Amino acid sequence: MSEIKADTRLAKVVHVADSGFAPGPVEVVINRGILEGVNPGDRFLVFGIGPHIFEPDTGEDLGKLELVRGQGEVVHVQEHLATIRTLERRRTRPAKRIIRETARPWWNNPNAPSNVIEEELSPEIEVPFESVQLGDFAKPI
Repeated sequence: MSEIKADTRLAKVVHVADSGFAPGPVEVVINRGILEGVNPGDRFLVFGIGPHIFEPDTGEDLGKLELVRGQGEVVHVQEHLATIRTLERRRTRPAKRIIRETARPWWNNPNAPSNVIEEELSPEIEVPFESVQLGDFAKPI
């Protein structure tokens, strides 16, 4: 029995949401839910299994390589299923700072200082899970 099958904390990816026009899926579904202790907001590392790795000098078996697909957060949970949405974001352009004054009602003193609102916009996109596929694993982080 492999070390992956022996770890009961691991969930399996049972559905990969269609990304539509995006470069990849931003949501996956795992086979764990409320009855297995999964709650909204829980975070998971989603990964596939790569080759067996051996220590080159001693030949010691170091185990199978985990191929990280991404990190995600549970956004929806059912009895035996949970939907995980990617947590990773990438900026699409530099942040933009916006400064604006709020409008004063006519009854306010025109000589009174105005209210200034400062906002920083940081345009970001969700980074999809990388090469995720059915049967990949998810473990709590």
